[in-house]
Amino acid sequence: MDDVKEPIPATEPPAQPDPQPAPAPTHGRRLRRRWLKALLYLLAAFGLVTLVLLAVGVYRHATTEAPPPRVEIDEAAVIDNVMSETYGKYSAARKGWVYVDDSNVTYLMRVVQQTKIPDDPAGDELYFVASGVAVDGSDNALFGAFYVRPTTPHDGNLTQSSMQVRYASTVAVRPEQVYFEALSDRLWGWVIKTQTGADAGIAPVTVMNNVLAPHNDGIALLGEFMASRDFDPGIPCAEAKAAWDIYNTTTTPDIEGEDIEEAEEPLRCDKRRWTYRMGVVNGGIPVPITVTAGGLEDGQPVEARKWKVMFDPKSFTYTIPPELAPPMPAE
Repeated sequence: MDDVKEPIPATEPPAQPDPQPAPAPTHGRRLRRRWLKALLYLLAAFGLVTLVLLAVGVYRHATTEAPPPRVEIDEAAVIDNVMSETYGKYSAARKGWVYVDDSNVTYLMRVVQQTKIPDDPAGDELYFVASGVAVDGSDNALFGAFYVRPTTPHDGNLTQSSMQVRYASTVAVRPEQVYFEALSDRLWGWVIKTQTGADAGIAPVTVMNNVLAPHNDGIALLGEFMASRDFDPGIPCAEAKAAWDIYNTTTTPDIEGEDIEEAEEPLRCDKRRWTYRMGVVNGGIPVPITVTAGGLEDGQPVEARKWKVMFDPKSFTYTIPPELAPPMPAE
C-alpha cells in the first residue's frame, strides 16, 4: 500500500516590497541656491566698492590741502603798509606820510576816514581815505580812496585798489567831509567833499560832492555835484545884485580895429546849499540820490527845488543835471 502522502500545503506568493516614494523635484532647490549665491556676490561687491570709496576718501583727505583761513584785517598794520607803499614812509615829526608826486610837488598825507566791513566769508574788507595839500602852500590838493579785500580766488592774502584825485585847492579833505554810504546791497562807497577857494571875501568858495565806489579791479568816480557855494562881495547884497544886472544887460561894443577889454563880471552875494539824501537800498543797482537846493542868493532865500539823480548801470555813473554840475572855472 502506497504510503499515504500528506498533501503539500499551498504556498503564498512572495511578499512584494513596499513601493518607494517618488523623489521630490529638485528645480525649486536649485533656484534658491542660485539666489543665495547671487546675494552673496552682490554683498561682496558692495563691500568691495565701499572699501574702495573709503580708501579714496582717506587718500584725498590726506593729500588735499586745507582751505586758507578767513582773513582778519589789522587796520593799523594794513593802513600803514598801504600808505607806505603808495606815498612813502611815515614821518612821526610831521604826523603823516610825506609824498612827492611826478611833478615834484610834496604833499603831507593823513588818513581821514576808515571803515572795516566783516561780512565777507573769505575775510574782512577795509575802506579808507587819505588827504593832503602841498606843503609849500601852492594850490595843489590830493585825496586817495583805498579798498582792501581778500584776494579772489581766496588764498589767504589781501588785494588793494585805489584812486588818486588831484584838484586845485589849499584846503585838504577833513574827516567830517567824508561820508561812507551803502549804495546797493553789495556795494559800499564814499561821498567826499572837496573845497576850492579858502576866503569867501576874496573869491567864491565852492564845495563839491564826489561819489566814488569800487568797480571791477579799481575805484570809479560815479559823479560829482554841488554841495555849497559862498561869496561875500563886501557890499550890501542889493548893490551887488544891481551891479550884476547892469553887467548882464550891457553889451560890449564891437569896434573894428579896436581891442576893447570886457568888464569883469561882478559877483553877487552867495550862500547856497545843496543837501543830499541816499535812497533806500533795494537790490544790486546803486540807489538814486535826492538833492535839495536851499540857502541864500542875493541875500534872499533861493527857490526850493529837488532833483532825483539816477544811476546809469551801462556807464556806471550817476546822471548829473546841469544845474548841479561843477561851475565853469574862471578864465
